[in-house]
Amino acid sequence: MKGSQDNISKIKQNIINARKLSEVLKPEKFAPPGGWADLIVNDLRRGKNSKLKTTQLRKIFTEVKEICEKQIKGISEDKTELYLLYPKLAYAYGRDLMPRNFYELLIACLDKLKNSSDKEDFRRFKEFMTAIVAYNKQYE
Repeated sequence: MKGSQDNISKIKQNIINARKLSEVLKPEKFAPPGGWADLIVNDLRRGKNSKLKTTQLRKIFTEVKEICEKQIKGISEDKTELYLLYPKLAYAYGRDLMPRNFYELLIACLDKLKNSSDKEDFRRFKEFMTAIVAYNKQYE
Protein backbone atom coordinates (compact mmCIF):
# COMPACT_ATOMS: atom_id res chain seq x y z
CA MET A 1 0.00 0.00 0.00
CA LYS A 2 2.98 2.30 0.53
CA GLY A 3 3.55 2.36 -3.23
CA SER A 4 0.09 3.76 -3.88
CA GLN A 5 0.71 6.67 -1.54
CA ASP A 6 4.04 7.30 -3.23
CA ASN A 7 2.67 7.64 -6.79
CA ILE A 8 0.11 10.29 -5.93
CA SER A 9 2.52 12.02 -3.52
CA LYS A 10 5.23 12.18 -6.19
CA ILE A 11 2.82 13.64 -8.74
CA LYS A 12 1.59 16.16 -6.15
CA GLN A 13 5.19 17.14 -5.36
CA ASN A 14 5.91 17.68 -9.07
CA ILE A 15 2.90 20.00 -9.23
CA ILE A 16 3.90 21.90 -6.10
CA ASN A 17 7.45 22.38 -7.38
CA ALA A 18 6.39 23.61 -10.82
CA ARG A 19 6.25 27.30 -11.59
CA LYS A 20 3.08 26.83 -13.64
CA LEU A 21 0.60 23.98 -13.91
CA SER A 22 1.00 23.74 -17.69
CA GLU A 23 4.75 23.17 -17.26
CA VAL A 24 4.18 19.95 -15.34
CA LEU A 25 0.78 18.70 -16.58
CA LYS A 26 1.85 17.65 -20.05
CA PRO A 27 -0.26 15.15 -22.01
CA GLU A 28 2.77 12.93 -22.61
CA LYS A 29 3.11 12.59 -18.81
CA PHE A 30 -0.52 12.09 -17.80
CA ALA A 31 -2.43 10.74 -20.79
CA PRO A 32 -0.85 7.46 -21.98
CA PRO A 33 -1.48 4.09 -20.32
CA GLY A 34 0.87 3.93 -17.36
CA GLY A 35 0.93 7.74 -17.20
CA TRP A 36 -0.02 9.86 -14.23
CA ALA A 37 -3.81 9.66 -14.71
CA ASP A 38 -3.66 5.87 -15.04
CA LEU A 39 -1.41 5.56 -11.96
CA ILE A 40 -3.69 7.82 -9.92
CA VAL A 41 -6.80 5.80 -10.77
CA ASN A 42 -5.05 2.50 -10.09
CA ASP A 43 -3.93 3.80 -6.72
CA LEU A 44 -7.40 5.12 -5.87
CA ARG A 45 -9.14 1.88 -6.85
CA ARG A 46 -6.65 -0.45 -5.16
CA GLY A 47 -7.92 -2.33 -2.16
CA LYS A 48 -11.35 -2.87 -0.69
CA ASN A 49 -11.45 0.54 0.95
CA SER A 50 -11.46 2.60 -2.20
CA LYS A 51 -13.01 5.83 -1.01
CA LEU A 52 -13.38 7.68 -4.28
CA LYS A 53 -16.65 6.76 -5.91
CA THR A 54 -17.36 7.37 -9.58
CA THR A 55 -20.24 9.72 -8.78
CA GLN A 56 -17.98 11.83 -6.56
CA LEU A 57 -15.28 11.96 -9.23
CA ARG A 58 -17.82 12.95 -11.90
CA LYS A 59 -19.24 15.65 -9.63
CA ILE A 60 -15.79 17.18 -9.12
CA PHE A 61 -14.96 16.84 -12.81
CA THR A 62 -18.17 18.60 -13.90
CA GLU A 63 -17.35 21.62 -11.76
CA VAL A 64 -13.69 21.69 -12.81
CA LYS A 65 -14.67 21.48 -16.47
CA GLU A 66 -17.14 24.38 -16.19
CA ILE A 67 -14.66 26.59 -14.31
CA CYS A 68 -11.81 25.82 -16.70
CA GLU A 69 -13.89 26.36 -19.83
CA LYS A 70 -14.96 29.82 -18.62
CA GLN A 71 -11.32 30.74 -18.06
CA ILE A 72 -10.14 29.22 -21.36
CA LYS A 73 -12.82 30.99 -23.41
CA GLY A 74 -12.29 34.24 -21.55
CA ILE A 75 -15.94 34.30 -20.47
CA SER A 76 -14.93 35.07 -16.90
CA GLU A 77 -11.77 36.26 -15.21
CA ASP A 78 -13.51 35.91 -11.84
CA LYS A 79 -12.09 33.05 -9.78
CA THR A 80 -14.91 32.86 -7.21
CA GLU A 81 -16.05 29.44 -8.45
CA LEU A 82 -12.46 28.20 -8.28
CA TYR A 83 -12.14 29.36 -4.67
CA LEU A 84 -15.46 27.72 -3.81
CA LEU A 85 -14.04 24.35 -4.89
CA TYR A 86 -11.80 24.34 -1.81
CA PRO A 87 -14.63 23.90 0.72
CA LYS A 88 -16.44 21.45 -1.56
CA LEU A 89 -13.35 19.27 -1.73
CA ALA A 90 -12.84 19.65 2.03
CA TYR A 91 -16.44 18.52 2.56
CA ALA A 92 -15.96 15.44 0.35
CA TYR A 93 -12.74 14.60 2.16
CA GLY A 94 -14.32 15.22 5.58
CA ARG A 95 -17.24 12.94 4.72
CA ASP A 96 -14.75 10.24 3.73
CA LEU A 97 -15.87 10.37 0.09
CA MET A 98 -12.35 11.08 -1.13
CA PRO A 99 -8.97 9.77 0.03
CA ARG A 100 -6.56 12.25 1.57
CA ASN A 101 -3.86 11.86 -1.11
CA PHE A 102 -6.30 12.67 -3.94
CA TYR A 103 -7.71 15.61 -1.97
CA GLU A 104 -4.18 16.98 -1.48
CA LEU A 105 -3.38 16.49 -5.18
CA LEU A 106 -6.44 18.51 -6.22
CA ILE A 107 -5.63 21.23 -3.67
CA ALA A 108 -2.09 21.48 -5.10
CA CYS A 109 -3.60 21.98 -8.57
CA LEU A 110 -6.08 24.61 -7.34
CA ASP A 111 -3.27 26.45 -5.55
CA LYS A 112 -1.49 26.82 -8.90
CA LEU A 113 -4.65 27.88 -10.73
CA LYS A 114 -5.75 30.53 -8.25
CA ASN A 115 -2.60 32.55 -9.03
CA SER A 116 -2.69 31.94 -12.77
CA SER A 117 -4.19 33.92 -15.60
CA ASP A 118 -2.70 31.57 -18.22
CA LYS A 119 -5.42 29.83 -20.21
CA GLU A 120 -3.03 26.95 -20.89
CA ASP A 121 -2.88 26.12 -17.16
CA PHE A 122 -6.68 25.77 -17.07
CA ARG A 123 -6.71 23.77 -20.32
CA ARG A 124 -4.12 21.32 -19.01
CA PHE A 125 -5.90 20.85 -15.68
CA LYS A 126 -9.16 20.12 -17.51
CA GLU A 127 -7.37 17.60 -19.74
CA PHE A 128 -5.72 16.00 -16.70
CA MET A 129 -9.07 15.58 -14.95
CA THR A 130 -10.61 14.25 -18.19
CA ALA A 131 -7.89 11.58 -18.35
CA ILE A 132 -8.49 10.60 -14.71
CA VAL A 133 -12.24 10.23 -15.33
CA ALA A 134 -11.58 8.21 -18.50
CA TYR A 135 -9.22 5.76 -16.79
CA ASN A 136 -11.63 5.47 -13.88
CA LYS A 137 -14.38 4.47 -16.31
CA GLN A 138 -12.07 1.89 -17.90
CA TYR A 139 -11.43 0.20 -14.56
CA GLU A 140 -14.98 0.53 -13.28
